[in-house]
Amino acid sequence: MGLSKYKIRELITVIDERNTFGIYNFYGININKDFMPTVANTDGLDELKYKVVRKNRFVFSGMQTGRDKCIRLSMYTKDIPIIVSPAYTTFEVTAIDIIIPMYFFMRFLSKETDRLGWFLSDGSIRSNLDWDSFCDIEINIPDLPTQQKYEFHGDYSQRTFTIGAPCC
Repeated sequence: MGLSKYKIRELITVIDERNTFGIYNFYGININKDFMPTVANTDGLDELKYKVVRKNRFVFSGMQTGRDKCIRLSMYTKDIPIIVSPAYTTFEVTAIDIIIPMYFFMRFLSKETDRLGWFLSDGSIRSNLDWDSFCDIEINIPDLPTQQKYEFHGDYSQRTFTIGAPCC
């Protein structure tokens, strides 16, 4: 098994699907890479401007990467769609012949990857990791049979992956 190096931009496609479906489940992502219901007051908000997040879609926020020392990224795994702020970037892993979406997400659950995001953040007062810098991150990827050996356990905050039965 050899590793192949890819830039993130080679593996994903941005999806900018707006809420024309009447979805009212407002969510955000936290520093633990979990989705959480928004704590903001959503009364009077125009939900049509919000982005739809469907199963296996990712949400990225480059805001405050340096301050929080983490890349805010999460993969949505539920069947019922939610909506997130238009400030987030939503994308899908489309190079599924190269990488399994859950394995892609697993690569962002390590402290090492979070430190890389912190290092790449722009150094401004908010220490943002801009989208282009995120897309230029290179990751080493094993072949698909090796990726399929990783099994996901528990919730994302536990960051538990083991080699076992195929996960995807």
